[in-house]
Amino acid sequence: MRRLSLTNKKIRNIPRHLRALTRWANSFEGCFYEELPPQPDYINIKIPVIENLVEGEQTTPEILAHCAQQLIKVAGHLLEARSGDDPECWVVACIMVPDTFSSRVCVYTDKARYLGHTQPFDYEYFRQTRITGRSLVSEWGLTLPPGLHEVGFYFTHGDEEGNTFESEHWYFGEVSTTDEASGGERWKYQTFKSFQAQHPHLFGPSN
Repeated sequence: MRRLSLTNKKIRNIPRHLRALTRWANSFEGCFYEELPPQPDYINIKIPVIENLVEGEQTTPEILAHCAQQLIKVAGHLLEARSGDDPECWVVACIMVPDTFSSRVCVYTDKARYLGHTQPFDYEYFRQTRITGRSLVSEWGLTLPPGLHEVGFYFTHGDEEGNTFESEHWYFGEVSTTDEASGGERWKYQTFKSFQAQHPHLFGPSN
């Protein structure tokens, strides 16, 4: 069960929560979506846990690794179950550190949206730069199913008041370990407005 934590109340029976998450991940085995919606441009499956389990004082490296592994497992099951007759799409698990409660599995049906998340970018208030020389798989002792790849990014969010928030975004699945179309278009935009102008379909009708 996915639930925000409004207090620091101690979570009881953590092993039971982890077993429930494992059952949830296993339920995707042999399953893929009968129909993918044209809008929005991706299916977003957030990790179904209590927030304090992955971001609270009780969390441990072992808990985080277990939760990350289950999201990776879901992506692996979806990829394995997808047939050649299914519409073009891209399956990716995203593990966020330290904002692990925002971790998710996505099935993208739009290439611009998919590349806009899984490639380096530089918007007006958001920047994503590639992590090199490190692997979350190695650091957390994770296992990648066949057909999945790993890439990591430093994510920086600055607001209009000059505050900066930093995190790591690790992607597992159908991702490229190099920049798309090297030497040409790299999904890098000087401002958010320029990105919006080039991809208006991602933002709906303008005001």
